[in-house]
Amino acid sequence: MTPLPKMVPHTAAKHLLLKRYLDRWFPILGKYNQRINYIDGFAGPGEYEGGEPGSPLLAIEAAKYHVEHGTLAPNVIINFIFVEANPDYASHLQGRLNAISCPPQLKVGVIQGEFAAVIGGILDSLEKGGKLLAPTFAFVDPFGFSGIPFDLMARILANPKCEVFVNIMIEFINRFLEHPRDKVLAHFPSTFGTNEVLDIPKQAGDRISAILSLYRRQLKSKAKFVGRFDMHGRKDQKTYSLFFASNSAKGFEKMKEAMWSVDKAEGGKFSDFEPGAAEQSTLFGYAALGEEMLARFRGQRVPMIQVEQFVIEQTDYLPQHARSVLKDMEEGGRITVEPVAGYKRRKGTFKSDKVNIVFPA
Repeated sequence: MTPLPKMVPHTAAKHLLLKRYLDRWFPILGKYNQRINYIDGFAGPGEYEGGEPGSPLLAIEAAKYHVEHGTLAPNVIINFIFVEANPDYASHLQGRLNAISCPPQLKVGVIQGEFAAVIGGILDSLEKGGKLLAPTFAFVDPFGFSGIPFDLMARILANPKCEVFVNIMIEFINRFLEHPRDKVLAHFPSTFGTNEVLDIPKQAGDRISAILSLYRRQLKSKAKFVGRFDMHGRKDQKTYSLFFASNSAKGFEKMKEAMWSVDKAEGGKFSDFEPGAAEQSTLFGYAALGEEMLARFRGQRVPMIQVEQFVIEQTDYLPQHARSVLKDMEEGGRITVEPVAGYKRRKGTFKSDKVNIVFPA
C-alpha cells in the first residue's frame, strides 16, 4: 500500500475553500437542474495520514448536508466521479466510500485511471452521441504539472454551466521550465495550451507572475470569469495557485465569497508561514476598491445594482466590501446617494435596487 499523504496547513485551507464553495454550489445548481456532476480528477486515497478526510469525502459531506436539510430537491441526482491513477489510492478510496451511507440521489463511483484519459473518454462518448455534459464542477488537483491538458479544460468549459477549479503547481513549473530533457519540456505546451510558456525563461521580469498570467489569459479565452487563490509554503514561497474558471457570474461571486471566507484580509492567499494572517480582517486593504469605483464611474449616476455587478465581475472584491467603502465615502462627502422614488433610506445603507450612487466628476 502506498503510504497515505500527510496533511499540511495549506492543504487544509484548500479543502476548506473547496467545501465552502460546494456548500453554495450544490443548492444553486440543484435548484435549476435535475442532474449535476462533481468530478475529482486526482481524488487520492480519501484520507490523510492522521485520518483527516480527503476532498472526495468533503464533497459528499457537503451534498449530504443539503439533502438532509431539504435545501436540495429530492429529484436532483448528483453524480460523483472520482478519478485516481494510483491503484492503491483508488482501492483505499473505494473502501472509505463503502463505509459511508449516502442517500439514493447521490451516485458515487471511483474510476482507476488517468484523469485526461478518463474524462476525455467521457466527453468523446457524449460528443459522439450529440449530447452535452450535465452541469459540472471539475476539481483538478494534480501533484506536478503533467496530465492536465489545457484542451481538456477548454472542452469542459465549452459545455453550459460547467466550471473547473484547477491547481497549477507553480513551484514545480518554475523549477522545471528550463529542464534539459525535451520529454519534460513537452508537458508544458500541453498544460498551458500554447508554446508561449517555453519562451518565458527568455524574458526579463518576474517569471512566476508571467507563468500565472499566461495561464489566466488562456482560461479567459475559454471562460468569462477567472479567479485565483495562491497557496504559500512554510517559507512563504508561492507553492501553487488554484484557478477557478466559470461562465456564470453567480458562480464566480460564490467562489469569491468562499475565497474571502478563507482569507479575510485579501481574499486570495493562504500561507503556512503565517497561517493566522488569513484570519485578520481589515478594511485598510479595501481602499483600492474605492479608487477603482471612482475610476470606473467618475461623473456618473449609477444604480447600486450596477456597482455591485462591476465589483463582482471586474475587481477582487465583493458587494459587502463595496458597501463598507461607499459608507465611508458618503460620510466623507466623496459621493452622494439618491434613493429611488418612494423609498425611505437609512443613511449608510445601500440596497441593491433602491439607491443610485452619484460619483463626482
